Amino acid sequence: MSLLRQFSDDLTRLIAGVLPSVVALSDADSHSAGSGFLIDASGHVVTNYHVVAESEKTVRASLPGLPDQDAVILGLDQFTDLAVLRLETPPRDFVRFRDDPPRLGELCFAVGSPLGYLTESVSIGIVSGLARTINHQMTTRPIERCIQVDAAINPGNSGGPVFDADGLVIGIATAARGDADNVGFAVTAATARNVVPELIEHGRVVRASLGIGVAPRTVEVRGHEVPRQAVVKVSARAARSGFLMGDVILTIQGTDADERADLYDHLGRDSIGKPIDLELLRDGEIVRLTVTADAPPA
Repeated sequence: MSLLRQFSDDLTRLIAGVLPSVVALSDADSHSAGSGFLIDASGHVVTNYHVVAESEKTVRASLPGLPDQDAVILGLDQFTDLAVLRLETPPRDFVRFRDDPPRLGELCFAVGSPLGYLTESVSIGIVSGLARTINHQMTTRPIERCIQVDAAINPGNSGGPVFDADGLVIGIATAARGDADNVGFAVTAATARNVVPELIEHGRVVRASLGIGVAPRTVEVRGHEVPRQAVVKVSARAARSGFLMGDVILTIQGTDADERADLYDHLGRDSIGKPIDLELLRDGEIVRLTVTADAPPA
């Protein structure tokens, strides 16, 4: 058997194994919404926030070979563009998130319902970029650490899974560039693993807040130019904590603050009310500051 025939046969078996877990989602008027996928035997479905954000309490879910059924919206997280639904009658099939991070250049497969009616569609490509920050019209801040893929992602694919060669989910398709060919983006499995349990248990993700706004800057530290986060907005509470406009955050809890995501890593639910150690660059001098993170308004 040729290598190409072996690859083709392996691919068809992989897709046949994951396809029963991929869901087509539509609103109450049967207008196409997007895609999703089952992650456990309890019927929990992961999709994008922007797929279901304007729906009521339920959406219609279609699975290959099964009658349509309602999916209840359990939780939404705008910051990561993720949502969790639950099927009333869950099938036995589901897929799993991969533990290891995606690798640049590895094969990937996007499965979903492009254009809303081309259900059970598959596209193939590679992971063509890592650690992308993307803006989405439905989110109030950029989505961090997305992967870039050249597998075709079109309207209707949103919320669908991006699989690796073992049939494990490495990303959730969330956006594509309309001004480019084959430049799509997916929220990583690592982000979903952190967010999805919170959405199932609490319906939303509670994050700690420092009361500041930041923007990327390149600064010189100890003779080297490095990317860091500059304070561009200071609330009254943050001012009382000691922040000044123009401060550059060098480290948080001893970790370099190269990206906003590095700050977010230390501002989870468990950080609320806890002291957080920061190293700042202020007027050319290194300043150390300890602040207490609060919970933002719901």
